[in-house]
Amino acid sequence: MSKKSIYEQLKHLFDPENIAVIGASNNKMKWGYIVPANILAGGYNGGLYPVNPHDEVILERKVYRSVKEVPAEIDLAVVTVPAPAVKGVIQECVEKGVKTCIVISGGFSETGEEGTKLEREVTEILRKNEMRLVGPNTMGVYSASCSLHALMPPVRPVAGKIGFAAQSGNLGTQMLSLGKALGVGFSRFVCIGNEADLKCADYIECFAEDPATEVILLYIEGIKDARHFIEVVSRTTPKKPVVVMKAGKTDAGAKAARSHSAALAADEAIFNGVLKQTGMIEADTTEEMLDIAKAFAATPLPKGNRVGVLTWGGGWGVVTADALAKHGLELVELPEDTLKRLDEILPPYWSRGNPVDLVGTLDLSKHFACLEIIANCPVVDAVITLGTMGATSSFQSFVLEGPAAEELSQIKPRVITSEFLQQLMATDEAYRNEVMRLMSETDKPIIAVSFPTSGAITPMLARQSEVVIYPSPERGAKTLAALYEYRRFLDRQKVGV
Repeated sequence: MSKKSIYEQLKHLFDPENIAVIGASNNKMKWGYIVPANILAGGYNGGLYPVNPHDEVILERKVYRSVKEVPAEIDLAVVTVPAPAVKGVIQECVEKGVKTCIVISGGFSETGEEGTKLEREVTEILRKNEMRLVGPNTMGVYSASCSLHALMPPVRPVAGKIGFAAQSGNLGTQMLSLGKALGVGFSRFVCIGNEADLKCADYIECFAEDPATEVILLYIEGIKDARHFIEVVSRTTPKKPVVVMKAGKTDAGAKAARSHSAALAADEAIFNGVLKQTGMIEADTTEEMLDIAKAFAATPLPKGNRVGVLTWGGGWGVVTADALAKHGLELVELPEDTLKRLDEILPPYWSRGNPVDLVGTLDLSKHFACLEIIANCPVVDAVITLGTMGATSSFQSFVLEGPAAEELSQIKPRVITSEFLQQLMATDEAYRNEVMRLMSETDKPIIAVSFPTSGAITPMLARQSEVVIYPSPERGAKTLAALYEYRRFLDRQKVGV
């Protein structure tokens, strides 16, 4: 086996100069056509070599009968042939000197005893060689650095800072799509598959050293070589946050996991112990996976659990207070000098407390000023701001699409102009810039909550690579609690606890 680090080995996977697609096809209903078509459509500019003994041209490229005939060094081979033919293909890849290989094909250990035997035979070929193998039974990889979309579905993720490894390709690629809609960006993605060779821990170790990755996101159904997994994660979490969703906790889920990816689900109590020992942050739902990961990628960590809340209306402030308390966060009492500064901006009838209620103030410059005062307050470790950012989405969906649309249809041309909507969007952009400035100056997380009435995502809301926006205070509070949990873990590491 190579003495190179796993990061050096997997550079051939995530930044390949030349790719061979073995089992390439002109049949548009086969993965041998769909996967290379996705690679080309995604903007990959390296060499792409179709391999098929029966065709001469595929996707306007010369076809080679065997990978051994390709006149270039191959960093990555993507294998789409049926399971019984995979063993012979892997042998040819080893003889060619291919660096890494993805086996898209299913029909291995996830199917039972015969498939397990075949998978073992494939793995045996690799044992004395340096080639690394992803899968089998995988949906491929994505890498932002070289615009590589070696995936089965036509997904186009947003480039970002999150490295994502998933034991479910279907779930993983759909999360990439959802991330695009929400402005959540990824540096790398890999569908782990059956882990015949490369294990989940290997990808974690790679992402830990990857300068393009700042946050590691995992979807796992079971752990192979648990001891190694714990060792790798324990080395990684002091350097980068690891957010994990563990499925297969129930008997039904564990049974489904075994049939899906041959994963052996860990007992829930054992896994909870692993979380506590290693400092991973658990997401309970797929929704939370993106919520938490995008916050780690975009905001500083809070130094404590004291929160200041700015709200456009009192009711949402009450809801936020409950959500913060539920997650062990403190709605801090603001000092008198801070209240006096707010008195100079807000009407005399404001509540003079935390949450800071803007009492429906329409002058958005006052929103900006209050946000700055709260963020700079010395007893505040983090800020949640409700209702200001995303006003464009709320207004547009209510007036142009919502229940008021018909009633306002006669006056809309006079009252609702494109200039007014553009002004609202400009306000969103200015508020976004203000949040970024204050986070940079104060080193405190600022989490925005918007309330789009139709669930619509405006271009502003989708630009979340540097600012995080949630559709409810409950989700914002849960995410802030995850940031604080990781801060506490890092603090314990410093004192050796």
